[in-house]
Amino acid sequence: MPSIPTSSQFLTSVEKTAAIVPGWPGPASITPESSGPASTGPGSGGPASTGLRPPGPASAASAVRQAPGGTQSTQRLLTLLDQFSTERPTHTVEGLSEAIGVPRSTVYRLVSLLKAYELLEQAGESKYQLGPKAIMMGYVARSTVDLADIWRPGLEQLAGASRETALVLRRIGDAAVCIDRVECDHPVRLSFDVGKAMPLHTGAGAKVLLAGSPAELRDRYVEAAVPPEHRGRLLAELESIAVRGWGESHAEVDPGIWAVAAPILADRDGRCLAISVAVPEYRLEAGRREELIGRTRDIAATLQAKLSHYV
Repeated sequence: MPSIPTSSQFLTSVEKTAAIVPGWPGPASITPESSGPASTGPGSGGPASTGLRPPGPASAASAVRQAPGGTQSTQRLLTLLDQFSTERPTHTVEGLSEAIGVPRSTVYRLVSLLKAYELLEQAGESKYQLGPKAIMMGYVARSTVDLADIWRPGLEQLAGASRETALVLRRIGDAAVCIDRVECDHPVRLSFDVGKAMPLHTGAGAKVLLAGSPAELRDRYVEAAVPPEHRGRLLAELESIAVRGWGESHAEVDPGIWAVAAPILADRDGRCLAISVAVPEYRLEAGRREELIGRTRDIAATLQAKLSHYV
């Protein structure tokens, strides 16, 4: 099993492979892009000699990222790796060939090199997926990120734009806990202080967390914490929250306080997060409720997309 390569070692190995494997682009074809327009003559490394198709408007290759420098073989290798995502975790050689615009023979050589470094592995008879080294790199990248650094700008944006108090809540066991809070310039007294645990069935943020929890946990909680005569209405509301992607509350936690919340992290690794803004009802003039719902949903969607890369 090869040792874990550093980025420089790995990219150097690409250069060596390009030089010694028949059919790989020769020295003339791995000139950095910054050296000038690529020639299309024989042996020049341009489209005519490498089989690389110029991307057209409808071509899948048009979406391929082009690095500002580096060799053509290195860029092909990284572009191939870039095709693997949560939406498309596996690929065939034929699919990769079409996606990055190179011949299948070239894809086979790239895949062979990536398999040797355990960055790709076989996934069935004719498909490939990210290998153990790639997965390990992902865990290392995630371990260096504090999730609060990701949601905090959105939380501050929501508080600033609404001029109201904004919160991030997390489900911990059978409770909703405020884990971050940004005050407005005219703050109100709220029960959701940072670190304080509250029931999961009262308040916009808490109900969003409960609606996004696994069905087994949700049903067990409702049966244990909610009186029988209120369970039907709560379950219907939770279903509505799950479908529309946001929830609201009217004086459920604090008298005279309206709140709206939306999920920013679905239940993953036991973590479920929501962002919320709380407003005194007397400041809910005409049209403001709809404005705050829309703003909260937009910021939540942005944060959800960012957090999904790290959790």
